Amino acid sequence: MVEYTPKKVFVLENGTYLELSCTEFRRREYTYHGRRFIPLHGMLMEVPEDAYKAFYKRKRREKYLKDRSKDNGDFSYDMLTTDEFNGEDILVDTVADTQGQAERNLLLDKLRHALNKLSEEERTLLEQYYFTGVSECELSVIYGVSQQAVSKRVRKILAKLKNLVKI
Repeated sequence: MVEYTPKKVFVLENGTYLELSCTEFRRREYTYHGRRFIPLHGMLMEVPEDAYKAFYKRKRREKYLKDRSKDNGDFSYDMLTTDEFNGEDILVDTVADTQGQAERNLLLDKLRHALNKLSEEERTLLEQYYFTGVSECELSVIYGVSQQAVSKRVRKILAKLKNLVKI
């Protein structure tokens, strides 16, 4: 019948439910032969045949989907849910910020054009400083000037870029 011993059994008698202990139910089990019961929160509840079929159809579907997900290596954030943490809370909102993305793309496009208007020396200095991570002190040694001169030159190039992009 069931894989566990239910706490209580609810039997439908004359349109109302009668609550029985598991022991009482087992004593009268022959009386309820052919009736349909579904497990519910550690108990058994008698239901009409259509509800019984719908319940087990849903259970078979859930099992099928679970097995299919396991075979496909699917991952559900619900698996991370605990009493203290909801697994879905770590999901990132994937709705695209279209306006923001468009603005960023326009600014990047302007920046590319502005960078192309800089001299080769200016682009190289910015690349070394911002992308390669060479410090102002190291650049001062490379270019044979003071660190303050490098700092001033970087600020001048950035101002020129800002003017070209017109932010």
